[in-house]
Amino acid sequence: MQKGFLPSVLLASAVALVTLQGCKKDNGIGVDNDKVVKTPYSLYVADDKGWLVNSSDGTTFSSIFPPDGFAPNLILTSRTNLLMLKQNLHLSANNGKNFNPVFSDVKHFPWQTMAYDFPGQNTVFICSNTERGISISKDNGKTWQEDRAWEDNPPPVFNISSFSGLGNNAVFAYSNLNNLMFRKDAPDANWRTVVMEGDFLRTEGTEFFLTSNPNTLFLTDYLGRGGVWYSSNEGLNWTRIGQGALPFFHHWNCALSPDGGNSLLVGTDTMGVYRVENGSFVSATVGLEKNTSVYRMALKKNIYKNDAVRSYVFIATNKGVYRSEDSGRTWDKMTFGSFDASYKAAY
Repeated sequence: MQKGFLPSVLLASAVALVTLQGCKKDNGIGVDNDKVVKTPYSLYVADDKGWLVNSSDGTTFSSIFPPDGFAPNLILTSRTNLLMLKQNLHLSANNGKNFNPVFSDVKHFPWQTMAYDFPGQNTVFICSNTERGISISKDNGKTWQEDRAWEDNPPPVFNISSFSGLGNNAVFAYSNLNNLMFRKDAPDANWRTVVMEGDFLRTEGTEFFLTSNPNTLFLTDYLGRGGVWYSSNEGLNWTRIGQGALPFFHHWNCALSPDGGNSLLVGTDTMGVYRVENGSFVSATVGLEKNTSVYRMALKKNIYKNDAVRSYVFIATNKGVYRSEDSGRTWDKMTFGSFDASYKAAY
């Protein structure tokens, strides 16, 4: 008995070890995959009554700040701070539970990039009623000051109206007043003039605003007359995107580049979304209701455990919040029931 007992125990132990190892391998614990989100996004949208809601998956929404009767112009985040612009700029440090006013000398424009958080320089920029139109925050929106860092002898008359940045950490500021572009290459650098060459011609009756992706700048005419232009060499030369189906004389409220390069979506007043395909604009309204006005766009990304990235485009419209999983080609409505509202802002 004792002679055969030890081999039997050893055999049973070996079988158990193999079984345990097999279970550990098959249960998927700790294995990277494309099902588990490692870095989720947070989407904020606000309706025309000032009601602020939040979603971390784009399908379920929760109320975080009640309506106050005043529609926001824009929403912005800077690290953990949430900023909302109405008549004045307000900040929440507790995810929207309450807001406090932080800046009142705002110069208002109807596009998102009149305020811009740029992590590449740890600075938030906003259009203001200062001499040259820029105020900045170095503490994620808590305190503000006029940006006085300018090159020697800048142009005599201008007023900044929008901002956008590139992946090389350069931020750009555009003055729609007189078609001037400036750039700042570091937080402590001076703004300096960008000499805009090429075919870009700003005509009377146009109001252009800046947007960007990591390697391309865009200028879009809010008034829907002067077209949409892009620059792939940091604002020096500009090329007009083919007009295609993009309707004239409607407000082009917002623009967003979902895929880099000269990819671009434009949200319009009552005419839905248009996207660039083969160098010109085509209608991208599949899934949208008729007469949809698109006020704001937001690009969100889920990063999964295997580092796969999935991108989603959200739009705030008069018909609710919609999401696209194919870079703006088609849309699905995300808000229903009590959350079915006219949304004015998204970030």
